[in-house]
Amino acid sequence: MNLELIKSRLQTENSFFSEDAILHQPTVIGYDKQFRWSWFATQMNTFIVATDVKEETITVQTIEAHLKEAFEYSSKNYSGWPRGLQSGVGVISILISENITEEAKVYCKKLKSGKKWAAFTIPVVIDATTKEAFYFDKNPMWGRIYYPFFKRMIQKLTSSA
Repeated sequence: MNLELIKSRLQTENSFFSEDAILHQPTVIGYDKQFRWSWFATQMNTFIVATDVKEETITVQTIEAHLKEAFEYSSKNYSGWPRGLQSGVGVISILISENITEEAKVYCKKLKSGKKWAAFTIPVVIDATTKEAFYFDKNPMWGRIYYPFFKRMIQKLTSSA
């Protein structure tokens, strides 16, 4: 799994937004806006922020720094309805490396990134060697209606196929 593959998949989904640098590393950014009645008539604006940190070891601190910068990026580049007025922002933060600590994998699986007002930050790490992606196991209570959508999006972007 690499940035070019994620970029290609974002382009296939018509979700490619830009290329930038997060954590001083090359980053591919996607954007998706959807309105659904099943979300109680809300609009979800989802930013996908994928960064390859090369051989750098991904730790919980690396994930938290990436989540922070990715959320700041989305806040600066979001131009939809005001957050909270039938509108929310989701930030899927994807980090790729050959070296990932077990704590970082657990952090992603347990979705320990916290809540924000009308916004979600979702950490994902991908082992560049095995191509395995680590992300939330269960849908949390807070924002439960959106997480099946986030999971499908993550699976489309990170599947080995």
